[in-house]
Amino acid sequence: MELPQPCTASDPTIEALKAGNEHAFRCLFEQERERLRRFVVKLVEDADEAENIVQETFAEAYRQIEDFRGEASVSTWLFSIAKHLAYGHLRTSDRHNYLEHETIEFLQVDRDDSVSGTQREVERSERKQIVHDALQELPDHYRRVVQLRDLEEKSTAEAAEQLDLTEVNVRVRLHRARKALREHLCERMEC
Repeated sequence: MELPQPCTASDPTIEALKAGNEHAFRCLFEQERERLRRFVVKLVEDADEAENIVQETFAEAYRQIEDFRGEASVSTWLFSIAKHLAYGHLRTSDRHNYLEHETIEFLQVDRDDSVSGTQREVERSERKQIVHDALQELPDHYRRVVQLRDLEEKSTAEAAEQLDLTEVNVRVRLHRARKALREHLCERMEC
């Protein structure tokens, strides 16, 4: 029995992926799985469901690899698939509000490989200013919970400890804060 080849640090080539090379897909899975899982957990807030979505992401990537145009990196393409699948899960889940996650996405600066470094910095600066202004309009108890959970990426338990609240209270405040923040952002962005 032949041992599998070790993966290298570089991305598998598009050609190898499109050719259905199992080694290339295994390497892609090994390189991106954990980052994707952490990303999806932040969106769906359920580790088991996040693992399912990550598995589905790679299955979908395998099915769609022929349609991949290469306008972004393979990693960016995978994250796009994962985000789409996670949002699909959230839309069908009674426990989550899809619009809240759009607000979170706005707060977090996405990597966009098609944008130049200077343009990315300008957009990031503009986005930070819009978010900063909208956050300043929130009451302090809402602003603090958004800062801890969405900007500092603390867990609900960590935020509850820092704010001296129960985890349920943190979740309720966060939901209300995101709703208010979304309204403030929509006013500025003409949603």
